[in-house]
Amino acid sequence: MSITAKTKLLAVIGDPVGHSLSPIMHNGWIADHGLDAVYVALPLRSDDPESAMRALGQFGVKGLNVTVPHKEAAARVAGVAGAINVMCWSEEGALTGFNTDGLGFMHALSEAAPDWRMRVKRVLIVGAGGAGRGIAQALSPHVDTVHIVNRTFARAEEAVAGISNARALKWEDLERGFGAADLIVQATILGMEGHAAPDWPVGLCRAGAIVADIVYRPLETDLLCAARARGLLVIDGLGMLIHQGALAFELWFGIRPDIAKARERLLAALAP
Repeated sequence: MSITAKTKLLAVIGDPVGHSLSPIMHNGWIADHGLDAVYVALPLRSDDPESAMRALGQFGVKGLNVTVPHKEAAARVAGVAGAINVMCWSEEGALTGFNTDGLGFMHALSEAAPDWRMRVKRVLIVGAGGAGRGIAQALSPHVDTVHIVNRTFARAEEAVAGISNARALKWEDLERGFGAADLIVQATILGMEGHAAPDWPVGLCRAGAIVADIVYRPLETDLLCAARARGLLVIDGLGMLIHQGALAFELWFGIRPDIAKARERLLAALAP
């Protein structure tokens, strides 16, 4: 494609961001629909990420995906509560922000386990960042209880605020959380390439538990490997990545992209 001054610019920002598959996913969809746009990965290492994001809008950026650790800063820039992972600028420069993490995870969960609403009453989410909060909010109306566990307990307490059936767990209660949950969602960078993971207490999981990990590099994390060895249903990180990305693409362009094509492309990119 030919990039000109009229080409719309979109990006994923975060730190780290070099591992992101979002450019492959979104540029594939852009090509599918013949759009004059390009999507890039931009590392954002700043003590003032809010100013950096505002500046990007001034350069005519059409939209952003926001990843670790800037989702809460992005929400402040967009003037909304909590954490967001999608930013959109109108032609007039007006900014809106959204969190597609939660709904994206729900779509991935329904794709992998269509009967999950009959199976899941108690949820454990590991991680109190933007992704974990978004997933908790999305799942909350459909389950009895949501527990969020985080190394820093105060962050877990902040994450459950405003969710009536959510409770914070201390990290030392991780084993109890694993043993009680019907659905376990690992929503941190633990286990990502270059990041160590703890010895997850998968041996304590219920026989019918579902185990999901939002990490997709590697696609088979230590957590999923251990859960699969126990015969549990596992959900890798590609599902959430694709579904939250499809929701973002629809917000930016008004087009619902092809989910299956994205998975084919990303599996090819991850192949050794």
